[in-house]
Amino acid sequence: MNTTKGLLEKLRIKKGYNLISLPTITLSEEEADRFITYIFDESALKQFARIERMNGPTKNLRAFGFGSGRFLYPASQFNEAKYKKQWASAKIPLATKKVRGAIVIHDDDLEDLPAAMSEDDYKDQMMKIITAKIANELEEICWISETAGLNGFASDDTRGLFDGWRYRITHSATGQTYQNQVTGGAHILNACEGGQTGSAFKFAGSIAEQNPAAPYNWDFKYHGMLKNMPSKYKANAGLKNMAFLNSDQVTQDYLAALSARSTGLGDAVFKGEIEPMYNRVPIIDVPLMSTTLGDPTATPDQDGIIDAGVYTDALLTPKNNLIIGIQRDIRMESKREAADECSYVFYSARLDVALENPDAVVLARCLTIEE
Repeated sequence: MNTTKGLLEKLRIKKGYNLISLPTITLSEEEADRFITYIFDESALKQFARIERMNGPTKNLRAFGFGSGRFLYPASQFNEAKYKKQWASAKIPLATKKVRGAIVIHDDDLEDLPAAMSEDDYKDQMMKIITAKIANELEEICWISETAGLNGFASDDTRGLFDGWRYRITHSATGQTYQNQVTGGAHILNACEGGQTGSAFKFAGSIAEQNPAAPYNWDFKYHGMLKNMPSKYKANAGLKNMAFLNSDQVTQDYLAALSARSTGLGDAVFKGEIEPMYNRVPIIDVPLMSTTLGDPTATPDQDGIIDAGVYTDALLTPKNNLIIGIQRDIRMESKREAADECSYVFYSARLDVALENPDAVVLARCLTIEE
């Protein structure tokens, strides 16, 4: 099987072919790898998140470090008490949960395809429909899911199946559920506190805010995020390995601000001549990041609650720090419904998410979107 399009051959789904005998298939390891790759080729995170292919339902990743303290001391002060005797380590567990879905293929859709469409073109189109649908939902699930009941997700809502990246980031401080003893917690900034004492930002509000009075200076929240990323992750060209991830609406606000400044860079980015970035760090649109989150500074705290406000996030982190674990045991099966003149393709997979290094994460919360 050269590509995942061959799955449709195994399921006997063809252009102009009435399905009669429909098999159930379990993907081989090679086929599963290709199917997983195909899914993430349709994802906004395809170049960024790290995919861990799992042969079983659990897998432990290791985070190593040397804990606290220094390596070097003045010779006159060096003694056995200064030896580095122990490694500090932490397990990053992945424990997959099963998810299922289905797509309906109507006979009329098969019969009415253009005559010029080849069998390979048809299979390619079908696989893109299936994998694009899965990829879109996975992005939202991986980001906003939580099991703490903040959103009161229904029992049939996959977003309540496990804790997504955002919940892990905001609960990574000392004593919290996702504390990492090796690296430390994430760096959480509140854009709605801009201008207050100790704030990382000059002005509250959107990703780019201008002072309405002289000297009319600008506050780009991306700048404050970079300043709060520990320098050790930015050294040795580390910036080239990072990205800002946010809703496409946040990116549009940034582009509008650049355009308003009438600079050569702003014009080039706004016209699409170069990809959006800030200080050499690319900006990646993740359209399914929520823009209706609650206020983390409110009482009670409404952080991470969908449809509780008008806020959104921007995330800065290195490539591969966000982890998606997918078990290779992927099943696909078909069901023919003659009365409805259609066929159903069911698919199931097992997955989990993890965060490798919370200390290499800066999250700007309660950003607003310009109207």
